[in-house]
Amino acid sequence: MPGDSLANGLWIGEIPPQLKDLSWTEKMLISRVKHNICIVKVHVSGMSKIKANVISHSLPMPKIYSVLPPARKDLDEVLVFMYIGPNVPTHKEFKRTPMLVRRNKVKEALEWLKLNHSDYADLDISYTNLNKYSEDEPLVIVNYTQSMESNKDPEATAVNDTEEDEGIEEGDCPFVVHGLTGTNLNKLAELRRTRLPPEPLNISSPMGRHGYRSSQGT
Repeated sequence: MPGDSLANGLWIGEIPPQLKDLSWTEKMLISRVKHNICIVKVHVSGMSKIKANVISHSLPMPKIYSVLPPARKDLDEVLVFMYIGPNVPTHKEFKRTPMLVRRNKVKEALEWLKLNHSDYADLDISYTNLNKYSEDEPLVIVNYTQSMESNKDPEATAVNDTEEDEGIEEGDCPFVVHGLTGTNLNKLAELRRTRLPPEPLNISSPMGRHGYRSSQGT
């Protein structure tokens, strides 16, 4: 029996249009509870191939929001964006990453959830916060590191892998999420479950000193 089957009470049925085709970042913005801090790393090789991955670290205490979407300054507590590549990223590069949001899409999703989902009935939708979001740049500080090297991880490369770089040269970059959440966590034996969750991230790391934020405000 599938773990997410109707018999297990986990099948959610048809998805309404307002909640379809949301980007990864847009889903973060409409979530009332944040269990993890997410580190997004986009790596562009010297040969212009791009790839992205996310690592989720559990927060010591879940964050519960009474107002959505959150203010931009609050997103720095749950989202970190690292960009590695030969040049400082522009809108052209950002558009290929999972970090941009569509304000109208977020607005429609929150309004639908407030009307149709019991957990969102008392939600305060902040159109002020929403209007401060840029659709051209990421919502959080961009931690940029200049590099002309390959974007392959040596530790994760097979001995018979002869490709110099990973990813694609055109279109949306491949996007992989790493983390121990949801059904994967529930399937673990209790003994393993107590050993595997990652330590909370110390976000007072040096990488924050090399970032920049959009001039469009917080």
